[in-house]
Amino acid sequence: MKRHRTARSRFARARRGLSLVEIMVAILLLGVGVLGLAGFSLAAGRQMKGAGYQETAAMVVQSRLDSLASIRCNALAAAGTQTGSATTMGVTEKWVVADGNDIKIISDTVRFKGRTRPMIYNSIIPCRD
Repeated sequence: MKRHRTARSRFARARRGLSLVEIMVAILLLGVGVLGLAGFSLAAGRQMKGAGYQETAAMVVQSRLDSLASIRCNALAAAGTQTGSATTMGVTEKWVVADGNDIKIISDTVRFKGRTRPMIYNSIIPCRD
């Protein structure tokens, strides 16, 4: 019985370190994980930049709608339709104001870098004057 214990303890002492293959596999797995994190951070950075442009576009459109709503209805698109365009903070917008039955229909189309299709915002202003 004593002999059996000494053989086992000798085997355990010989197996204390890591082999070269185990270290190479660990480094490979660590490298794959780090590359995955780097790719994720690049994609997240692109998404953040696109979100910033969308936020700017929404702010520009809201400002345009507020400025058009402050104009009296009889002066806004009195001849049927009124158009305009502007570029603000890298966002290009084109708007159309159409005359309706006691309302003004506004369509604002915005384009910005990084987006292939335009974003279109529609709104209605009721005429109260």
